[in-house]
Amino acid sequence: MVCQSCGVTVQTTQSVPLPAASGAWWLPALSPAERDALPPGRTPRWAELVEQTLRLAESAPGGRIRSLPGTGPEGRLLHPLRPFLLTASRHFAAVNPAAADRRVVWAGARHHLAGGLVRLAGRTLVQELGHARRAGTLTGQDGRERFDAFLCEVAAGPALGAVLHRHPVLARLLAERCTRTVAAATELLERLHADREQLTAALLDGEPGRLTRVRFGLGDPHAAGRSVAVLEFDGGQRLVYKPRPLGLHARWNELLAWFGGRQPQLAARAVRLLPRAGYGWAEYVAPRPCRSQAEVGRFYERLGAQLALLHVVNAVDIHAENLIAARDQPVVVDVETLFHPCWAPVTDGGADPAARALAASVQRTMVLPNPWFGGGGSLDLSALGGQADQWTPDPMPGWADAGTDLMRLVRRPARWPGADNRPMLAGRPADPADQLDRLLCGFRAGYRAIAAHSHELLGEQGMLSRFAGEAMRLVARPSQSYATLLAEATEPELLRDHSGRERAFAALHDETGYPHLHVLAPHELTDLLAGDVPFFTTTPAARTLRTWDGRELPFLLDESGLTAAAGTIRGMSEGDLDRQAWLIRASLAAGRRSPGRHAPGRPAAESEDAYDGDPGAQALELARGIGEDLLSRVCRGEGRVNWLGLQEAWPGQWAVLPMGMALGDGYTGPALFLAELGRLTGAVRYQEAAAQAVRVLPQLLRLLAEHPELARAVGPGGFSGLGGISYATARLATLLDSPELSAALPAGLAALHTAAVDPAAPMDIADGLAGALLAAEAVHAQTRLPAAAELAHTVRTLAGHRPRPERPGFLHGHEGVAWALRERAAVDLADSDGPGRCPDWVGRALRACKADQHLALLADRVPMPGHSLRHGELGLLEPLVELMPTDAGHRRTAARLVRSVEQQGARCGTPSEVPTPGLLTGLAGIGYGLLRLGFGPRIPSVLLLRPAAGPGPVEREGGHHHDGRRTARQCGQRAAGDRRASHGG
Repeated sequence: MVCQSCGVTVQTTQSVPLPAASGAWWLPALSPAERDALPPGRTPRWAELVEQTLRLAESAPGGRIRSLPGTGPEGRLLHPLRPFLLTASRHFAAVNPAAADRRVVWAGARHHLAGGLVRLAGRTLVQELGHARRAGTLTGQDGRERFDAFLCEVAAGPALGAVLHRHPVLARLLAERCTRTVAAATELLERLHADREQLTAALLDGEPGRLTRVRFGLGDPHAAGRSVAVLEFDGGQRLVYKPRPLGLHARWNELLAWFGGRQPQLAARAVRLLPRAGYGWAEYVAPRPCRSQAEVGRFYERLGAQLALLHVVNAVDIHAENLIAARDQPVVVDVETLFHPCWAPVTDGGADPAARALAASVQRTMVLPNPWFGGGGSLDLSALGGQADQWTPDPMPGWADAGTDLMRLVRRPARWPGADNRPMLAGRPADPADQLDRLLCGFRAGYRAIAAHSHELLGEQGMLSRFAGEAMRLVARPSQSYATLLAEATEPELLRDHSGRERAFAALHDETGYPHLHVLAPHELTDLLAGDVPFFTTTPAARTLRTWDGRELPFLLDESGLTAAAGTIRGMSEGDLDRQAWLIRASLAAGRRSPGRHAPGRPAAESEDAYDGDPGAQALELARGIGEDLLSRVCRGEGRVNWLGLQEAWPGQWAVLPMGMALGDGYTGPALFLAELGRLTGAVRYQEAAAQAVRVLPQLLRLLAEHPELARAVGPGGFSGLGGISYATARLATLLDSPELSAALPAGLAALHTAAVDPAAPMDIADGLAGALLAAEAVHAQTRLPAAAELAHTVRTLAGHRPRPERPGFLHGHEGVAWALRERAAVDLADSDGPGRCPDWVGRALRACKADQHLALLADRVPMPGHSLRHGELGLLEPLVELMPTDAGHRRTAARLVRSVEQQGARCGTPSEVPTPGLLTGLAGIGYGLLRLGFGPRIPSVLLLRPAAGPGPVEREGGHHHDGRRTARQCGQRAAGDRRASHGG
């Protein structure tokens, strides 16, 4: 027959009688409990609606194929689903026969429903299209005609019925989506009519005129498909409908007014509300551009003050879409998640005090940048960091060749369009990093005002007590996680029976480190099976949780939200203020690019830099200051200490994270420095902190030895993996006189062996085999464990058969690999780019063993701006300390660097030089480098993974002995010999 919709001859499926009421086709869509509860001879209501819709599809003409408005060719998939729209429209009209505004409300609901139907059925329809194409049953002259012909064929009742009978779960989801949309639209219509008079007076500033448009689905679907909607009137007014209680937001408005009375210059605009029983209405806050740079500054100052207020009431989920920039006012438009519990992960080593501190910090609000990392980069949806035109770091599902018979699902990065969270000036969004000082100024002022007036907030009559009985939402997992699960659950294979649908959400039961999720997972599953984003509620005064429909869960919070907030307020201090301010500074700096290559310096004036004398005493004093700084930054709990650090979480991408085990940016680095400092100074507090930092290390090393897959995931590297961890364990066992660490070393070496023999292991020092080799040799020199010697031999053999990195550099390049394999090179340092990127230069200088030339080049330039081992002066000085520790020229250069640290403070190798505790880029490395400058051979080089002076010489390949160090004279003789050999002499 010729299809009237597309004009193409299509094959038709002979009409097949619908199944009897016993309903064999729909039984697979029921859970076992539903089957048991269904009375004999009864058909579920959703199945009756499907059968009604299929009869309608057979009797009604298909009509012209039209895309869903606002979509591309993929919107044409709506065509065979239009009978469901027609069924829903008839039901809505039946329950709202003569209501005013009925047509406008349903037009918006119908559009939202259409998009939902396409998302539910799209993958199944495209799979059916592929089957038909491969079977050769499609008709048409080109791909577009064949696509339209397929849609017309499926739109016929028998063909649509065949698809749904093969996928009864899909049929159920489509029918229930229709039913829920009708119910939600009816509910909004009734509430609008009931509240119209009060809305006109309270929020619309007079009669708004005729309702012209309703936009549904402006938030996640919760509570049987309900979501936020925006209503538009012909008078230009707009109104926000929220199908949940707004009492908590009303109390927030009161808190804003209280705060404004104490800091008028930082007063924030509140959102006008009309709370009702179980739902409410809010004014529509439109974004407005700033008129001057001064308004931009005031915006960020006010946002800083609001951040302090959000912090003390333990707010979460204040992301980019929940903040509107209205000139100089940052307006938070959704505060349903105040007084949220602090859920920090529990790791195999127990509770991490740094993770707990981060979970209870200003970062939890989601106001601060907190990117999501993946293979394609990062995406930041925070209120401060969220900017338009970011790309998702992980591939997202989408369509290729949409609207043709080759249409198929593909995965590729998707663009995030942005929100209205950033103030605009002259058509451009303001960069929050440029307003850091104003943001911090507002935060400090707000924090101190809250602390000064805390007595007005606390107690039975305090401001916070007003929140006690208001409903609030608990966010068990990120909404994006739920959205991903719901999207992937529409795979056709998962829509054939109820067990497949449950398998789609199996990830809910995965181990996450958050114990509460085990309790919540069955209730999350219930909501997700219904197509909702899970929604849990409580009140700030309660410890119990409930589902959205009021069922109490068998779970108790550790403490109520009000109790936790009171604890946050009572814990306010200048020290805590400094810690929160550091988090703000570090989070904004994390959005900047990683420190890169440093430009060669210009010759320095002798009058500026000449400095004589022994730097040892001053270096030790500065190192002690860094040690005290590290102690002030520790997070303590349950016998452990750890730190928060600004770390390179992904190449070129930085984030504030609790420190892990790695030597380069983990807690073993600060522990190693503090232990060395304690040994030199005799100060017990440094060694105690070091011991507490690595208290969990033996347990974790045994875990890695028992689970090879975890050891391979950690990797063998000297600074990111088990090589550096084993090196630190051996050295700390001696420094701390720790039998526990000594006893754990064999497990660490076993795990390192597993990681090193992995064929996927890279070759470099930081992440790969070169680092494992240096570490194994150092452990053997330190402990004389036979396993370490055997491991070093194994790794050296493996390294001889692995391809080397092509990039230059010491930590990640071929220079470091050559150094680890004891390969020397006849390199003229003057022919290179000079002391630029530290690890690159270190590798060349050490391989060439030209300490004198290196010293001359270092002296003939302006010092680099930073001091870190990886990106600063201390890294560049490492060859001098290693090759000529007692040379007078080296001592003068070292003294100049010591003076630089004394005058400027320790400058880390992080974005914006934000202080961080780590070894390679942070304070621990700067402190350790100062000890190296002051005490030379007494402090082994951690950058080179050198052993301490051990009980005897280190056995090298071929029977040679090496004491871990060469003199400059010996290096020069070896280099000269290399040059003669290269010329055949």
